Amino acid sequence: MRYTALVLLCPAPALASSSALAASGQMLLSLLLVLALLGGVFVLLRRLQVRPGVSGGLRSLAALSVGTRERVVLLEVAGRQLLVGVAPGRVQTLLVLEPPAGEGAFARRLDEAIDRREVTS
Repeated sequence: MRYTALVLLCPAPALASSSALAASGQMLLSLLLVLALLGGVFVLLRRLQVRPGVSGGLRSLAALSVGTRERVVLLEVAGRQLLVGVAPGRVQTLLVLEPPAGEGAFARRLDEAIDRREVTS
């Protein structure tokens, strides 16, 4: 008698009809659609992402850890290079470097040559 209630609670294989199979297929299709949309969002966010170290006229050229929480960072701002010390609660300019006179023209010509080479490749 007590096994009768247990048998009634368990689904029988005969009860699995085509509607249950259709519902499972629809659920699987919905899951695949959601995963595809999620993948598309990740690809879109990756393409729109700003490159690290580049923000407007400010570029981070290098960083070196000099302690557990202290760093020295080389920044480029408006053609100048700044060596900055960064510690918790404090940022201090250590050195300002001016670019050499001919560096801008050489860098521009080098970039143009690289661009031409990439286009022909």
